[in-house]
Amino acid sequence: MPIRKLVAQHMTVVTSFKAEAGLAGWVLASEGRQVVAYTTSDGQHLIVGSLIDENGRNLTSVYASTYERRPDLTSSYRQLDSARYVTDGPVTSTHVIYVFFDPNCIFCNFAWKALRPYIQAGLQVRWIPVGFLKPTSSQRAVAILEAKEPTRALEINETGFVASAEEGGITSLSVAKPGTLSALTANRALMDAFGGHGTPTFVWKDSRGAIRTKSGMPPLSELATISGLPEQPQTDRSLDRFR
Repeated sequence: MPIRKLVAQHMTVVTSFKAEAGLAGWVLASEGRQVVAYTTSDGQHLIVGSLIDENGRNLTSVYASTYERRPDLTSSYRQLDSARYVTDGPVTSTHVIYVFFDPNCIFCNFAWKALRPYIQAGLQVRWIPVGFLKPTSSQRAVAILEAKEPTRALEINETGFVASAEEGGITSLSVAKPGTLSALTANRALMDAFGGHGTPTFVWKDSRGAIRTKSGMPPLSELATISGLPEQPQTDRSLDRFR
């Protein structure tokens, strides 16, 4: 049976459930990551991916929300205040979200662009840099954190982003002050604690005060939910793929 083979390869079964179309559903975990999978009725075939019903609903997302084991993020959320981040938006805003980003991440660049209208509408974004995509990622993160005006440095990186090369626009800094590299390491550990599968990873509290996370660039329509603000118009054509 495929599930037994995966368990033998150091994956663990979090839970099983009855899925649609006669499939058996499974939540599997490895190294802190969870994935929804399915086996056929004969138990001989394993399916991993999105299961879409006749109405276009992504059942895999529904099952993940229902059956994946959720860690207690309260302690991790408290640590966000002491993380090294860049404040973008009104300092007195009551709408605050956190975004883990890599300076060389093109989807982080899309997120930066997409959040501009929300920042103009009163959102405060606390950008938490990590550096792992390329050797220059940490160097650019250092350049942003150690700048006299980190928010302006972040803006330079994003407005000067070279999409064809997936390189940030700020000049990298190869020598870091004591503590900056350790701060980046701590930022990455914090992203992992939130289950961030990559950048960007969004962290926010919803209208009920529950801690929410999302990895990857979301559809533009989801930014209203994430920000807690009304949906804002988007005029940047580079974001059309996320509409």
